[in-house]
Amino acid sequence: MNTQVPEQIVAAQKVGGEVLYGFFNTAFEVYEKLVALNLQAAKASILENEAVVAEAAALSTKDPQSFFELQSRQSQATTKKAQAYWQHLNEIATETRSQLLASSEKLASEYVRETRVIIDNLAKNPQAGNEAITAFWSKGFGAMWDAANALHGQARAAAKEAVNVMDRAGKPVARA
Repeated sequence: MNTQVPEQIVAAQKVGGEVLYGFFNTAFEVYEKLVALNLQAAKASILENEAVVAEAAALSTKDPQSFFELQSRQSQATTKKAQAYWQHLNEIATETRSQLLASSEKLASEYVRETRVIIDNLAKNPQAGNEAITAFWSKGFGAMWDAANALHGQARAAAKEAVNVMDRAGKPVARA
């Protein structure tokens, strides 16, 4: 019996587990960034609104024209702050997308490499009496390998196109 195959399967599973925890860590980091961004935005909003309310109360009784000018300035400032918030959110999403894409590519390449090593070892060291089955598996996995490579290329191209579409869709919002 070939003892390398179980060890290689365990190694492949270990890589999969490490990548899965890498995804979890990335997701948690994104969550932390979003919470920090929202807390920062809420705190800034509270402090600014407090100052505006105090200024508005002073102006409303003395000079109504200045009060309306203050409202207009606040409206413009709020629009700029909202744009900055969404731009920062877009940056977090873009960074996360690239991290997850890189992790996915690493996982796929490691999985393919480990699977190929297992198949090659099975083909090189068939168990006695199972040569025909091993040859069948080897040819079947070879065909699956070719199909998987073609599918991986198509999926990668589709993912890149999706990223480009998302980037093009997000840019007018950030610049508006």
